[in-house]
Amino acid sequence: MSVALERALGAAPRGLAPAPALVLGPARSGRSALLFRAALAGPRALFLAPRALQRLPGARRAESGLQHVQFLYPPSLPELLRVLASLHQSLPGPPALILLDGLEQYLAGCPGPQAVARLSALLVDTASYFTGRLGMDPQGSAPSCQLIASMRVSGETEAEEHLSILQRYFPARCWLCPDPAAALGQEDWAGDRTFKAHLSQPGAPDREWRVGFGLDGEMTVSPVSCECAEDSGAASDLDRAAGAEK
Repeated sequence: MSVALERALGAAPRGLAPAPALVLGPARSGRSALLFRAALAGPRALFLAPRALQRLPGARRAESGLQHVQFLYPPSLPELLRVLASLHQSLPGPPALILLDGLEQYLAGCPGPQAVARLSALLVDTASYFTGRLGMDPQGSAPSCQLIASMRVSGETEAEEHLSILQRYFPARCWLCPDPAAALGQEDWAGDRTFKAHLSQPGAPDREWRVGFGLDGEMTVSPVSCECAEDSGAASDLDRAAGAEK
């Protein structure tokens, strides 16, 4: 899983090679907030979205990290492709993290699976290019430019037809789904909205967190004590809802 995404969820990185990650969830599940939190948790980041965020999630904590985040808002798929193709010339320095929010809005303009694969490959290649430009850090290790994208899934969006293609390019996935225990009042949780974040990545057991959003929009994260490697119900439910191919 992306180191930045693990840090955003309050986890220590596992030491695995970072894999492109896809954050999936229904409307108002906190996908944008999680990506923004990941941007603030790491070094220089590039945040791409089809439109500007109406407000910065967790704005009270954002001021100290905003200077490391560059925002670009390509409004359409052709414009996104143009921006990705020119990043090597337009950015002042190589980012260590590329975040793409609202992937489903860009995929709605894709004419077919080949266009989806092209966009996915371009995103992965862009991250690989900046990995080569980052060089060695002061500790003598080679950092990677990590890639995280978010997509709304509900069983109704046109983009979900392409989920099986996306999974080939984004082997790490974070599923956000409503927390049934909180909805039934079985948990003492102060958040206005509560979700479970189910992380799955190659070479590591699955893990879960409870993600809550207060009335002021602040995000709180708490680990869930469960055998996530044996209980993948959250991901399975969203897979079925999205009609994803297994």
